[in-house]
Amino acid sequence: MRDLLEKALKKGLSVVFSNENGFAVIRILKGEEVVASCSLGSANFRSSVEDSLQSLLLDLERKGL
Repeated sequence: MRDLLEKALKKGLSVVFSNENGFAVIRILKGEEVVASCSLGSANFRSSVEDSLQSLLLDLERKGL
């Protein structure tokens, strides 16, 4: 997961993890603007976070961010 976070930081993005209504939420921000987000189910938190974060970063790369 560290490599994914470093990748986001190198692109000038911030990654925020929070817990809302009992669900883990990942938000990727550029400045103060949320450019991608998702909520995770109750599966294995570590693998869910890594898979979801990687997917969000790939989607942003495809969009040119």
